[in-house]
Amino acid sequence: MRSLIVFPPNMIGTYLDWRTQEVGIAAVESDDENLKRDYLTGDIYHAIAYRFGFTNDPDRMRWKATQVDMRGRMKILQLAVSYGQSVTSLARGINRHPVIASGIIQKHKRLYSPFWGWRAETIQQAMLKRRIETSHGWPLHISTSPNQRTLGNFKLQGGGAEMLRWATVQMCDAGIIPCMLIHDGILLEETDREKIEHAREIMLKAGRDVCNGFEIGVDVDQMLISGARYCDKRPMAQKMWDTIMSVLEAVGALPRSA
Repeated sequence: MRSLIVFPPNMIGTYLDWRTQEVGIAAVESDDENLKRDYLTGDIYHAIAYRFGFTNDPDRMRWKATQVDMRGRMKILQLAVSYGQSVTSLARGINRHPVIASGIIQKHKRLYSPFWGWRAETIQQAMLKRRIETSHGWPLHISTSPNQRTLGNFKLQGGGAEMLRWATVQMCDAGIIPCMLIHDGILLEETDREKIEHAREIMLKAGRDVCNGFEIGVDVDQMLISGARYCDKRPMAQKMWDTIMSVLEAVGALPRSA
């Protein structure tokens, strides 16, 4: 698979991203000990699959390597349940019967009851006050008919934005200039590995600052050296990229591949 992102010789291209950032923020905001514990296992998707009976493999690294499709479904499950999707939408997302999807939601509510209580209270208070803020004071002024899912997600998305903003400022002060900010990650191009490690430490510190000392993990997603090309490893991303390249070739914007 080809890619347009090519790093120059003698440069190290690195993508650093916070590990399931929104789940960690949710665990802290709701003070949900079960959610904190499962997040700190290092793979919340494996923790959910194991707890909900989708796998009996206790080895999260082996499970991640061998159960790519299942891990993708667990990601959909976590996002859908946390963001208040309906039973029908969840069933479609994880390719299971609605009865199973309904049972998962109920089990999630029992297992992570403080999170669900916090989420409901957050929405109620926002509706009453017509305003909601992140932990660092970034506000959202509410219209007459707000989407309640937006209110339930605001502190999670907003906390992630605070984290990214703070990390970016600290990196620039340290002479480490990001190439690109990508939702919950930062793309860097540096000559010095020590600067990359320093950038990672800055991101870890930004996570602790926003989450009251709770550790939000930072992964080195890819490290590419001397002219290497960046490629998204996910099958869906590869399929999308191949489609885009085929269309560009078909309209003559790129020469046809052999």
